[in-house]
Amino acid sequence: MLQSRGEQNPDFWKEIATALVDNKNNTETSRNGMTIKIFQGRPPHEPFFIAINNRDQVIIGPNKKTITIYVVGELEVLM
Repeated sequence: MLQSRGEQNPDFWKEIATALVDNKNNTETSRNGMTIKIFQGRPPHEPFFIAINNRDQVIIGPNKKTITIYVVGELEVLM
């Protein structure tokens, strides 16, 4: 979970992540015909990606392909 300066409220961090995707997205990709907006964070040696799935859940991970798979729900079936 994202955490900074002791802030642990999940709604707070969801708002931050959603704002990054909605306002600062720097890439789009598609999977199974679905367009996905993705925010890519830095530093370059440890990039992270943020996306929002169709259930309004925040998906954060180090790999863009894995993020897109989670967004379209394919990994939920496997887990």
